[in-house]
Formats: sequence, C-alpha cells, structure tokens
Amino acid sequence: MENNDQDIAFRRPRHHAMLWAALLAPPMIWMVGLVAKYAVVPFACGSMNTWALHAVSIATLLLTAGSGVVAWRAWQHAGREWPGESGMPVARTRFMAVMALMSSALFGLAIITQWLSSAYLNPCMSI
Repeated sequence: MENNDQDIAFRRPRHHAMLWAALLAPPMIWMVGLVAKYAVVPFACGSMNTWALHAVSIATLLLTAGSGVVAWRAWQHAGREWPGESGMPVARTRFMAVMALMSSALFGLAIITQWLSSAYLNPCMSI
C-alpha cells in the first residue's frame, strides 16, 4: 500500500521531467550519435585514424547508460516492483521507469552493434 507522502513525491514536475528525459534520451542520443558519426567519417578518412568514430560511440554509449541509471534509480525509488494497473502516481512511475530501462538497453545495443561494425569494417571504403 502506497502512502500519501510517496504519491505527492511522484507528482512533482521535476520527477516527471526526469522520467520523460530517461525515456526519450536514448533514442535521441542514438540519432545524434549516428549523425555525428556520418559527420566525422570524412575527417577520420582524411587522417586515416578512426579514433573519432570510437570516441563518438563511447560518448553515446555512456550517455545512454547514464539514462539507464536514472531510470533504474527511479524504479528503485518507486519500490522495485512490476508496474501495476492502478493508475496511481507510483504505478505510473514504475511503468515509465521500466520503459526507460528497456529503451536504454535497446538503444545501448544498437550503439554497440554500430560501433562493432565501424570497428571491423573500414568506413573509408565508401568514400
């Protein structure tokens, strides 16, 4: 049974903004990272050094992991239970936190697979 103080804490605008950011940040980070990699390829091929591509991959992976940590902490704060169907603020927080965790995991895997492809395949072959 959730108490009133906990419900009030989960209704704060800062809490909502944190959950929305944790949910929407991974796809946005992935998109920005993909565009940044495309922008960095001419520089990497001109200098024959792909460290910049790896740096973009590491930065996007760390940012996505940070979003996952924010979601994990929100889920722990809400009680580390599977989201229920009550529609109360705590249940909504659990649902959004679990969705943000899944989003972080999915886009983290996408970033890793793109990083592996740029690590094993020569990005300068198409230029």
